[in-house]
Amino acid sequence: MNQRSLWRGAFWLSIGALVSKSIGAIYRIFLPRLLGDYGVGLFQMAYPFYALLLAVSVNGIPTALSKETAEKLSHGEIYSAEHLAAWAQVFLTGMGFAMALSLEILAPWVARYVFHEPAATLSIQALAPALVFVASEAGLRGYFQGYQEMAPTALSQILEQISRVAVMFPLALLWLPRGTTWAAAGATLGAVAGAMAGLLLLLIFRLRRGSMVLTRPIPWRALGRLVHIAMPMSLSGLLFPLMFLADSMFVPQRLMKTGMSLHEATALFGRLSGEAMPLINLTMVVGAALAVSLVPAIAQAMTVHDTDLAARRVNVALHLIWLFALPMSGGLIIMARPLTRILYGDMGASQALQVLALGSSVLAMQQVLGSSLQASGYGWIPVKNLLYGTVVKFAMTWWLTSLPTLGIRGAALGTVAASLITFWFNWKDWSHIVHPVESPWKAAIWPLMGTVIMAMGLKTWIGYFPVSGGIWSTLLAILVGTAIYFVLMAALGELKVLKGLRE
Repeated sequence: MNQRSLWRGAFWLSIGALVSKSIGAIYRIFLPRLLGDYGVGLFQMAYPFYALLLAVSVNGIPTALSKETAEKLSHGEIYSAEHLAAWAQVFLTGMGFAMALSLEILAPWVARYVFHEPAATLSIQALAPALVFVASEAGLRGYFQGYQEMAPTALSQILEQISRVAVMFPLALLWLPRGTTWAAAGATLGAVAGAMAGLLLLLIFRLRRGSMVLTRPIPWRALGRLVHIAMPMSLSGLLFPLMFLADSMFVPQRLMKTGMSLHEATALFGRLSGEAMPLINLTMVVGAALAVSLVPAIAQAMTVHDTDLAARRVNVALHLIWLFALPMSGGLIIMARPLTRILYGDMGASQALQVLALGSSVLAMQQVLGSSLQASGYGWIPVKNLLYGTVVKFAMTWWLTSLPTLGIRGAALGTVAASLITFWFNWKDWSHIVHPVESPWKAAIWPLMGTVIMAMGLKTWIGYFPVSGGIWSTLLAILVGTAIYFVLMAALGELKVLKGLRE
């Protein structure tokens, strides 16, 4: 494993995430027009609880598996790595099946007593089978990531999203005459079809490498170590969905304190989670890709006690996030109204989008630092820091969302505050425990200045060439802003960081 394989892997994951999210934007654009805000609210209510169970069953072990595989390969233990991966795959698939069955049975109770919206039952039940396929899929991704082979993961993400979109709309249209509840459930079934397609592709890639080493004896000790390493990683994955589960549980209820009906509050929640958050996720593509790629790369460096190499990789990763995520955040703040009008038919999600965009870069950075700490063997530290952020998220969502002057923006502010708290503690702990790194704010100075100048240039352009509702005028404005930013970055020498990826 070398430096180039790290950044090549991050590139593949970024491309896969960007393409799959762009394809996913199709349903984000058209689903609100088909189901309405209330239908999107029902559709979105199923996902936080699903993500919560998924974090328990699959988020930790694949990441731990990639770490263990990288360490074994660095010592030349190829058979041991293959043997462990095969049995981990069996373990994950079994966990996914158990979680899917539990969610299917408990769906009516969850909808009524957790979300206080019985109409969400069908959507939750429709989503439950996806847990089986996603769990098995995650095990294969962890295997490939341990070898620093990110192309299978990227391609499976793209196929998964294509299959999802191809299934969700026909089913939603087919069941729409039966009511919004059934149409939302039909759209949710697209996730099951997508997970099946992604799993099939990964299995093809895996079988092309040869048969799995599913031989006895079962490596109980290695599996136990895997679970031990995965526990804090699973909890890290668990706490993040908990923030959004808090939104599902509290936001509609707290919005009703401002005088809204349950129907209106659910619709507004749909705008936050189903319309604003997907756009924010686009700004986090680079950070998420780097977080996954850094786990085996940092583990390999720490295995040979090269903390300097680990720190250099983290520094470059943080610099890249500032370089790419800051202008995307600035662009979303300026273009929030025309983008939401074009994508969703109205501007209802624009205010929440602008607030969330303020913290999206920091959210990506806390993911990178958390993954780096876990790869270095300090798995419980990011859990502690995420717990601090979750407490802040719960408190601010509960308090701010019920204020008539803020409403849905209060929940968005809670997410931003939580990401700032978690990021700050992750950075302090990495610097004190693993290896000192330069202040993250230092690398942000020029990208931030470029983002501010880009925003001013974009506002000036819009003043002369308005983008009120026009798709082509909006795209042209985005291209103008992008050009302004990267010309500035090239002039300031900031793009030289890209040369460091080959070193």
